[in-house]
Amino acid sequence: MKVRFIQNTLQKRLGLPARKPAKKPLLTQKMKMKRLAFAKKHLNWSEQKWMDVMFSDESTFRIVNSRSVTVRRSKTMSRYKSKFTIPTVKHSAGVMVWGCYSGRVGRGALYFLPKNVTMNGERYKKEIVEKKVGPWMKLHKTKIFMQDGAPCHTSKLVMSCLKEKGIKVLDWPGNSPDLNPIENCWSYMKKKLKEDHTITSMPKLECAIKMMWVRDMPKASS
Repeated sequence: MKVRFIQNTLQKRLGLPARKPAKKPLLTQKMKMKRLAFAKKHLNWSEQKWMDVMFSDESTFRIVNSRSVTVRRSKTMSRYKSKFTIPTVKHSAGVMVWGCYSGRVGRGALYFLPKNVTMNGERYKKEIVEKKVGPWMKLHKTKIFMQDGAPCHTSKLVMSCLKEKGIKVLDWPGNSPDLNPIENCWSYMKKKLKEDHTITSMPKLECAIKMMWVRDMPKASS
């Protein structure tokens, strides 16, 4: 009774109902200081200056069962009957996608990491930096490249390659997905993909990602 009385007092008398806590990235004090330093360093950057940046990021897309999360059944029917359940797996099939984006032009290139292949410095240099970053930065007329601090991105092999190509790399603070505008693209695409009931295989998933990238991520308006 005491517990219920306290709960009732908190909720009704004091207006403090129980709520689920918001989720946010785990940031150490060092990470926070780097974020603050980044913000101060770029405080006076103009919109035109940010247009010079080619943003990039990777994200994993998975085949998601998009059936409704609610069903209608009578109390006499078992909730475990197949027509009232949603089949799930611990690790659904998926693909890691790299993409780039600029404020000046909009969407850039996409790269799909092959199945059972791990991204390392050598592959990142050959498949991303040389084949994607260089050509697409020239196409978008951008001067600065943004990438996160993943080991394969910051390896000596990759950084030397970027330096040789004359590509300036933006000093990016760690664990800062909310600062990268391309994250909005990934979030939008994943939400839309959940609504597509026809995506039941990896080829269909990859095709849907490509189509959405071209169709729903248009060029930036002039």
